[in-house]
Amino acid sequence: MTTSQPLSIVIRIPDVALSRSDLNALLGLQVDRYEASSRSAYAQIDIADEGDQWANALGCIQSIRAIIRQLVSAGSIGAPSLDVAMVFPHSALSKSLTVPANLAAAAGEAGMEVQLSVYKTE
Repeated sequence: MTTSQPLSIVIRIPDVALSRSDLNALLGLQVDRYEASSRSAYAQIDIADEGDQWANALGCIQSIRAIIRQLVSAGSIGAPSLDVAMVFPHSALSKSLTVPANLAAAAGEAGMEVQLSVYKTE
């Protein structure tokens, strides 16, 4: 993929009704963040930022999309989202970031919204 790289990419999973160990086992990976509350938990998967983050995100989504759909359908997790963070230089008037079509399609097939987070930098 030749698109410029984002600051970071994460998969946010709200309303988790599973323990961290059960979620990890079902996803086949270790979530990077897990915050339990009295009602449910929040989990996050950080996409590796070494190399091509777009390709890393695509690979991650492809590896978990079937189980994500099953977990959402069962009510074990809420609808996840793919959050792509980009920097917006303080001196810039505008900036754009293109999410590759195959990544957006894979996220959609997994039932994930694609969100963009913009961070102002010096």
